[in-house]
Amino acid sequence: MHNVTRIVCHGALGLLLFAVGCKTVVRFATGTITSGGNPVAGAQNAAVGLAVDAATNPGGEAAQAPQIITVLVPETGLQKVVPWREGMTVYTARRAAGLNRPPGPCKIERGDEQLDGTNKALLEPGDVLRFVSQ
Repeated sequence: MHNVTRIVCHGALGLLLFAVGCKTVVRFATGTITSGGNPVAGAQNAAVGLAVDAATNPGGEAAQAPQIITVLVPETGLQKVVPWREGMTVYTARRAAGLNRPPGPCKIERGDEQLDGTNKALLEPGDVLRFVSQ
């Protein structure tokens, strides 16, 4: 009887993990495909999706938008999502993304605007830093 109970409990747990994991696997696959086959981008896409899910309540309404900065380097395919914090500059976001040297000039995409990204430019949550080659 102990084995039957164990099998049923493990099966129920497996189904629960499968149901939660399906959404993550789909996000991973979508991110990988849309980035030209980059599995790192797929993992980041899944992680951002999970962060957004965590910020929503059971009714589906957003409780608070995740406060992140996205760093993109199209030349190398680098796509990093770093948490935003008060007083964050282009320099600190670049370092948090693991870029020791700037790969080129930076543009800040904020909504519909594009701003020049100097090292000391202050960032806001949701900004996208796009480094372009010279």
